[in-house]
Amino acid sequence: MNKMNSAFSKVSNLKLNRSSKIAITLTSSTFFLYALGQAPIFKNILAGAFSCSG
Repeated sequence: MNKMNSAFSKVSNLKLNRSSKIAITLTSSTFFLYALGQAPIFKNILAGAFSCSG
């Protein structure tokens, strides 16, 4: 019973970690994109990079 319990808690921990990682990634990427939109310098760099490569 104890072994089953620890295995179950490990699985639930993995699921929790994975979902929290996804949530953290989503929020950080959204914030990063928002910050990029707020900074005109980054816009110019991005525009220059895309126009050079394109």
